[in-house]
Amino acid sequence: MDIIKKSMFVLILLLVVVLAWIGSSIYFQNSNIDINPNANSYTSQIKNQFDLAELEMITERTGKSFPVSPEEFLSLIGRD
Repeated sequence: MDIIKKSMFVLILLLVVVLAWIGSSIYFQNSNIDINPNANSYTSQIKNQFDLAELEMITERTGKSFPVSPEEFLSLIGRD
């Protein structure tokens, strides 16, 4: 009777492990990731140098869209 009690604990533990294994394998088989066929366009390398016209346009838009310029903001919070 003592052997049955000891082996029952091991069998229950084995059952829990098997159920967890089966559950995780079903979960990972059903969670497929679809890769966008246009993914190469997102991973293209950047140019060796900045496009200064584009950078100037971004700086201009930043100045127009924020009520306070970044330089003023940094001086207001005490950073230089």
